Amino acid sequence: MKPKALFILQACALAVFLAGVLASIATIRQNLDLRGKIRNKIETLAQLVAMKQTRDRHQAALRVFEGLSNALPVSLASLGRATVTNATPEIRERESRNLTAGWTLWQMEVVFSEVNLSQVPGFLQAAEMQRPPWRLVECTLASSRQADGLGRVVLILEAVGKHVERGAWSNNGRQTPDARRQTAEKAQ
Repeated sequence: MKPKALFILQACALAVFLAGVLASIATIRQNLDLRGKIRNKIETLAQLVAMKQTRDRHQAALRVFEGLSNALPVSLASLGRATVTNATPEIRERESRNLTAGWTLWQMEVVFSEVNLSQVPGFLQAAEMQRPPWRLVECTLASSRQADGLGRVVLILEAVGKHVERGAWSNNGRQTPDARRQTAEKAQ
């Protein structure tokens, strides 16, 4: 081969090599940019998966509650009279919030004055064993100066149940029979 042709071939090979190096550098830069974008998308997908799992748990809980024969929480007044002796609870509704698909969250305040403090855990256990259950949110105990073992108890309980018309709960925490019947008719 002629030296000029050999020089041209070497120059072409060098140019192809340099073009390859430049293309590799450009690709590496693009990959670094894309890596950050892909990492952000992976984090977003992980958050979406976590949200889906939470939603699935909520849907499963909703199906369980839908399957309950009694869609309304039991009356705290009757439960208090049945489990705590010599004390009538004062009950008032603190809050009721509509949740989803006709379900409501009720928050009730139960006050026992001069009650035997050893009977309160039995009341709480009975409330939690109901279907749907009452859940203890807050508890305040104050001992009595009149006798040992007596005191004032303020409990904040909440439960989830099917929607009840406004005013269906009377001031002592009992659902009126008319409201219970109307709720049952609406469910059918």
